[in-house]
Amino acid sequence: MAAFIPITVYLNHKPMVVASIADAEMALQQPWPLLEKPSRLEAIRMIEECLAGHCSHQAAFAAFKAAASEQGLLKRKRPSAGLKKFDGVAEDLM
Repeated sequence: MAAFIPITVYLNHKPMVVASIADAEMALQQPWPLLEKPSRLEAIRMIEECLAGHCSHQAAFAAFKAAASEQGLLKRKRPSAGLKKFDGVAEDLM
């Protein structure tokens, strides 16, 4: 199974790292804020289609990520100290 750049979803205020279709399938089985939201149901369908070989891993993972984002389950991490310095340098150049 294809692996992806890991994303962290927060289910029941607990972080869960999702980096593969199997991880996404497991995350979709957990309680979500809105279980019947169309984007979540579409993500479930896409994961099932992917596991059956009828859909690409990328499309299924994108559907999962979109559903998680729509329900506010993805949290953005603060930029690293190095990235903050880089941003400062970039601003100085402008």
